[in-house]
Amino acid sequence: MKASYDIWLIPLSLSASAFAMYVTFGFVENLYRTASQHRAILFNVYSIAIGTGLWAIHFVNLLIFYGNQAFTVFSLAIFASWLVALSIGYTICATSSKKVMTFNCLIFSGIVIGLGSYLMFYLSLSGLNETNNLWNLSTNISFYPISLLLALSTAFGAGLLSVVTLSWIKHYIGDNKLLIKVIFSVITGIAILAIHATFNTTVDVQSQIVESQILLADKTLSEVLITLGLICLFLLAFVVALYYEKFNTSTLKHLLNTQKSTDSANSGFKDPLTQLPNRRAFKRELETAIKRSERASSTIALAYIDLDHFKPINDSHGHHVGDAVLMLVAQRLNAAVRVCDTVARIGGDEFVALIEEIKSDEDIIPIVERIVNSIKEPFLVSGQQIDISCSVGIAVYPRDGDMERLMIRADAAMYKAKENGKNQFKFFDSEIESASDKMLEMHRDLQSAIENNEFSLEFQPKVNCKNQSLEGAEALIRWNHPTKGVILPKKFIPAAERFGLINQINDWVVEEGCRAIRRAKDDGVDLKLSINLARQQFRNPKLVDKILQLRKRYKIPAANLMFEIKETTAIKNENQFKHLLLQFKAAEIKVALDDFGSQQFSLSYLQHLNIDEVKLDKVFIGQINENKASRALVDAVIRLAHALDLNVVAEGVETETQREALADLGCNQMQGYLISKPISERKLLNLFKRLNVIDQFWVSDHQSEAA
Repeated sequence: MKASYDIWLIPLSLSASAFAMYVTFGFVENLYRTASQHRAILFNVYSIAIGTGLWAIHFVNLLIFYGNQAFTVFSLAIFASWLVALSIGYTICATSSKKVMTFNCLIFSGIVIGLGSYLMFYLSLSGLNETNNLWNLSTNISFYPISLLLALSTAFGAGLLSVVTLSWIKHYIGDNKLLIKVIFSVITGIAILAIHATFNTTVDVQSQIVESQILLADKTLSEVLITLGLICLFLLAFVVALYYEKFNTSTLKHLLNTQKSTDSANSGFKDPLTQLPNRRAFKRELETAIKRSERASSTIALAYIDLDHFKPINDSHGHHVGDAVLMLVAQRLNAAVRVCDTVARIGGDEFVALIEEIKSDEDIIPIVERIVNSIKEPFLVSGQQIDISCSVGIAVYPRDGDMERLMIRADAAMYKAKENGKNQFKFFDSEIESASDKMLEMHRDLQSAIENNEFSLEFQPKVNCKNQSLEGAEALIRWNHPTKGVILPKKFIPAAERFGLINQINDWVVEEGCRAIRRAKDDGVDLKLSINLARQQFRNPKLVDKILQLRKRYKIPAANLMFEIKETTAIKNENQFKHLLLQFKAAEIKVALDDFGSQQFSLSYLQHLNIDEVKLDKVFIGQINENKASRALVDAVIRLAHALDLNVVAEGVETETQREALADLGCNQMQGYLISKPISERKLLNLFKRLNVIDQFWVSDHQSEAA
């Protein structure tokens, strides 16, 4: 049977299709820009609306081509075709609203849309057959293979083009956007009708033609009702969208607090705790966003987020609670931003958010307000209520400079927000610019220092408390700035941590220390050297392997190299610290607990640590002769350490009376200005050689006296 065409219904069908496509553009854009906590609900609403709208348009087109046949929307086959339409709606929303659409995702969506569209057509014809069988009418459906292949290819291509168009429009911020949407909507309406006509060429439907009252009703009235229903459906979807955009209730936050997936495909670009992108991944994302911004002449913002009052959480509740809070913070930040934005963790309690697709500062403010308000809400961890807040600094590209300046200026704005009372956000402005320029200068100088090898090591000797013989040294980094002279680590290490350069510096210190031991060996000096281990190195899973490689490369005995870990670092990273100690013990790497006594630390805790040495904090040494409690504590530590077969070193020894007190208490070694300030490698080796000669004369004299 040949299909009959009702030309009067075609304009109505085209109008409905164009309207549906125009609304779909809005749905995809809204999904792309909406806050994550709203997205789950809106995604389902929009997908159902688009799928149902597509099904309704398909049903309208069915009336155009097969309106003289007996069929009803209440058949199982028609219901199945609606389910297929929903799958197409979900595919369109999922693919088109992505920030970056991969080739595989595009092909898959084209296949789903193409095959799904034809499956809807076939199920509708089956519904026609189902209805005719109900009324004892004969209907047969046969296919034309070549036409079928051509129709499927056309539907596949149309599906690809529709997804690409939807994905492109959501990014587009140029002129005449409204006109472009209207043109694409009209073209899509024509394409849908044309594809449906193409589908008709693939089948031959033979049925008994009857004039029957069992038709749905007048075809024109049916199509008008369906079109009005379609409009009402889309209006309902918009009402839901407006509701969730306006009413940001705390209940909704808890129900929809889901973590946004990132584009990072491997752990090298993820923060292991929060699973957010790390500093390396964020830098890559920022570079890409700036390129997109330059092509589209658009604006992006960088929000630098630092938690207020986070340090006391680890001190009061333990490191495991701090980690749990950080994971919850990551989830809340992801929920506060939109799907087109990116959140990353770049430091201990430091996060950044990349905010794209903005036209003015007014577009940024609601997002940053959501960030601040979400962190301000209490956290409940292991039955404990944790209250913190955050300070946010905002820099805008291209107004506030290039990529390098953007990070630094957002950081400077964040510090200004902290100075102004915390729990707030601050845009970068001229008032902050001076401090920002100094930070930028420091950043560039540090990068230059790494590239030009401007760092060096100085060494503070460690001597025996009783006979003052030289027994080793501690390596201390110095920055030999070409114009500012020697800069001490306390001046540049915090900046290196903020700029993400600390790992390169730490690695240099370890290798340079190994080279110094090797040079001393070659010069006839058996140098036992201790090197400070930074907290960032705890997170390096290859740290032990790297140390073993360096020891092998420079032929360094295990006894000549020791790593000092500050007590504060050990407490804040207790689990990592214990795990690292087990690895060090297995690899025969010696460890000293530095600044012992600077924090509240149980003496009995020492027996559970696989360490080799305890270094007493200089605060106790300074009061050892004036404060009985300090002397008693030093005595207790030395006794316990010796019972555990640990070496004890006193730091900050500046007077002879302090040395004598330490010697009386049985302390093994000491270092401080009484013995020597930090000296160069050459002076250290000369000191070793000179003292070795004195020792040889001392041994020779005593041997002669004994004879």
